[in-house]
Amino acid sequence: MVDPERALDARAPGGLELRAGHGLAGLLQAAPPCLRLADLPTPVERAAWLDTSGVEVWLKRDDQSSTLYGGGKVRKLEWLLASPPFNGDEPILSIGGIGSHHLVALALNLQGLGRKLHALTFDQVVTPHVEANLATLMSLGAEIWDVRTRVGLPVAWLAYHLWRRPAEKGVSMAPGASNGLGGFGFVAAGLELAAQIEAGEAPKPATVYITGGSAGSSAGLAIGLALAGVGCHLRIVSAVESWSFNRILYRRMLGQIAAALAVYGLDPARLRGGVSGLLAGAGVTWSIDHGQVGGGYAVPTADGRVGIARAADHGLHLETTYTGKCLAGLTADLGRGDVRGPVLLWNTHGANDLRRWIDLDWRSRLPAGLRGRLDALRERRGDG
Repeated sequence: MVDPERALDARAPGGLELRAGHGLAGLLQAAPPCLRLADLPTPVERAAWLDTSGVEVWLKRDDQSSTLYGGGKVRKLEWLLASPPFNGDEPILSIGGIGSHHLVALALNLQGLGRKLHALTFDQVVTPHVEANLATLMSLGAEIWDVRTRVGLPVAWLAYHLWRRPAEKGVSMAPGASNGLGGFGFVAAGLELAAQIEAGEAPKPATVYITGGSAGSSAGLAIGLALAGVGCHLRIVSAVESWSFNRILYRRMLGQIAAALAVYGLDPARLRGGVSGLLAGAGVTWSIDHGQVGGGYAVPTADGRVGIARAADHGLHLETTYTGKCLAGLTADLGRGDVRGPVLLWNTHGANDLRRWIDLDWRSRLPAGLRGRLDALRERRGDG
């Protein structure tokens, strides 16, 4: 559970100082406050079971980033929840699928702060994993507005603010906690990896695989690696369709994070050539793979399920929406011989057991329409 006393320190004048030795502390003249929600650094370890001829594979274990709820989301939330407009007492409004990892991470961490989650949710295939996430949201008292489809989200957002008007209106947080400041979590992650490489805990990777959706994690990581001088190729395996995540949107997120770093005192010389100059100067390149999206966001794929089963045989727990597809992308590239090694697979999934949070009557708290659709959504599911 988040320590409320420690969390409240971030609201005091001056905020909460960064951890001792934090990579960003040495790069920013006026670092923003940061809650200590994550257990960092996360380990790097060998994944010899993924090796192919001439290519060595390593894992970055962000599934171990928190005993409350791990994965990559907590890296972003510990920055956002410490700063305006998210460090008050009101609810936070955000967006995600009914089994969203972001919403679960947000609900759990808000509970530790005595706060509430408001969420606009859309349907997704109900795997056992998705159902556990939804059950957790309901059990934690999250208030959700059932939108059904992603297409309806803009209208639902307007309705929330203009005519539904909940008794206590929430502060809007970007999907996936992905904005300029949220990206600091993965800028710091890139610096963290660089320190582990320097300490001899892992080799410098030629290629890093990470999933992509709202772009904050992968964009922050690219900038962090560049600031640390770790030249490599970032292979971003998209979990969403190209209209939702593409090169244009990725560059925009890179720009937002770079702009936020400048606001907090990053040496202007670092960004003299813009973010593209920063990446190019460090030898950091990137590409987006949409080949694993399959039937769409959060629709399980056969290759993703194969990857999940294979990972489980080696004690690694993945899921069908993001990390299973990321592993499938890596496996496909390895099979074609398209990968430069060593390879680092960044596991962003929070695999914590959520059963301790789930109440038996959680279904009764669902909006009536969603409660009536659950069985239909479950009939189409694959293994989660």
